[in-house]
Amino acid sequence: MQPSFDTWTSIFLLAAAMGVFLFIIVMTTSIKKNYPIAYLILAFSIILFQYVLYWTRYEEKIPYLSLLPPLCYYVTGPLLYLYFLNLYKKKVSFNYVLHFFPAFIILIPNFVILLKVLGLYEMTAKIPFVYLAQQHWYIVIHMIIYIVAISWLIFKNRASESEYEKVRANWSKVLILLYALFVLSYISYYVLVNFSFFNSQWDYMISAMMSLSIYTIGYFIVKQPSIFDGELHANLFLPIKNKNETLENSLLNEFYLNIIKHMESKKPYRDNELRLVNLADQLGFSTHLLSQIINNKSGNNFNHFINEYRLKEAEELLISTENTQIKSIYFDVGFNNKATFYKAFKMKHHCTPSEFKEKLKN
Repeated sequence: MQPSFDTWTSIFLLAAAMGVFLFIIVMTTSIKKNYPIAYLILAFSIILFQYVLYWTRYEEKIPYLSLLPPLCYYVTGPLLYLYFLNLYKKKVSFNYVLHFFPAFIILIPNFVILLKVLGLYEMTAKIPFVYLAQQHWYIVIHMIIYIVAISWLIFKNRASESEYEKVRANWSKVLILLYALFVLSYISYYVLVNFSFFNSQWDYMISAMMSLSIYTIGYFIVKQPSIFDGELHANLFLPIKNKNETLENSLLNEFYLNIIKHMESKKPYRDNELRLVNLADQLGFSTHLLSQIINNKSGNNFNHFINEYRLKEAEELLISTENTQIKSIYFDVGFNNKATFYKAFKMKHHCTPSEFKEKLKN
């Protein structure tokens, strides 16, 4: 039979293409902490694309891609778990790469098989670790372990009185539910395949769940991009508190308090090269949302907001120290040059730092 597409395979191909598109969007517009979710979408897309090749019989023309799905299955759990660690702001050490060790092991037999298929390598001995790729129940166990680990992480960090925590918990449940349904579909396939009533429609279940996951995540990206930066939009999951104050405003207030605490404790404004993107990355916010919060809650733009902290510390240094040079002060508090410091200082106090210091003496 000639390779051909039907309605379902066309839908799945479109979903796979959309997954690649979403991968590019998240990788180019989001912060690094959200990269795991982008790679998870890409893994789903690769698996889905290979399934489409199998059902349409195009796999015979591109046989090498059939080696990728086992690898992708083994990275889905670690990627999702890493995303949740970032979402809950847990420290992730370099040792986390060990979570990807099973996926690395899968590369060995797949690489050997690829060399044999290409005729570049002859091997009479048994291919090492090939059973890990061929035994689907190993994949199932691996994915279930991560469902349990992620569920435990969500349980340990269950919602408090904070509206942000509640919304984050609901978003976590959506993601883990999508992944659990995907794993359940995968298990169902290898159970149902042993029954006589099994047909291609049942075979489409796994792909349908992957498509649902891709489209659901895609919906949230379009509906509210900041959901992937941890600042979850209240209207996605929660109703309005009252007519005067929406939960969105309540969340923005909480975020602003977090920004203030970060500015006072970590003093990032002392960095002469501090930019909006740097502060956003430190806080786990998107640059758009961080700018919006600062503008709405402080009434200043980013530069004025940062300079207020620099000026405040400069004032304290001028008051508390007598012999400190002005140059040392403006550089220590984060200003790049004297001109910028003097301009900001005079705008606030209507005098130079030296005059300000003289007034204090008098």
